[in-house]
Amino acid sequence: MRQGNWKLYLVLLAVCGFLGACDPYAYYPARSQSVAPPPGSAPAPAGQAAPAPAPDLARQVQDLQVRVQQLESRLAAKEASEYPPPATSRRAPEGPRPKTTAAPAGYPPPAGNQEKVYVEGYRLYQKKNYASARDKFAKYLQSQPRGPKAPEARYYLAFSFQHEGKHQEAAMEFNKLVTQYPKSNLAPGAMKQQALAYKAQNQTKLYRGTLDKLVKAYPGSPEAQEAKTFLKEGGR
Repeated sequence: MRQGNWKLYLVLLAVCGFLGACDPYAYYPARSQSVAPPPGSAPAPAGQAAPAPAPDLARQVQDLQVRVQQLESRLAAKEASEYPPPATSRRAPEGPRPKTTAAPAGYPPPAGNQEKVYVEGYRLYQKKNYASARDKFAKYLQSQPRGPKAPEARYYLAFSFQHEGKHQEAAMEFNKLVTQYPKSNLAPGAMKQQALAYKAQNQTKLYRGTLDKLVKAYPGSPEAQEAKTFLKEGGR
């Protein structure tokens, strides 16, 4: 029993001697190396470990921002490759648009019943219903003062006054026809009837003056030849 204890003591002494010969910090390299403190800093008190250096937060934030920008650029490039923008077609330059001319003042668009009004007035004129005929002709001229039948309507309107002995009104209407439609084939006859309306009112000066205008304005017309004859007769 004592012999076994003696052997155990020898083993323990051998182990202690071996451990004493070894560096107790060899197995802990982090503790065996001392870190030099930064210049200007106070040395750590004895028995207290030196604090670890503070991380550079500003630099880390800057690195993160750079990485985010790189990721955004890569994502945009990927989306552009997967979804290319639609191709835009080139259109030829448009030329100047034609200007639309408005209808002249006092010239309303033609209506379907306007010709009917003129026809009704002419029928009444043939029946010698001159007052009703004038109403129809005046209605046509009011709605269509420059319509296709305007010269004829003015001509028969003036003649209806002439047939009723209203020579002054007749002369005015004949003068309107000549003034408004000087190139109409009814203009020479209207000027002749205008002169006769002055003669019926004993307005000799106006009568002769109208005959002179007729000869000068329409020299080749039959009415101009008649006017010359009336002038040779002394304007009677």
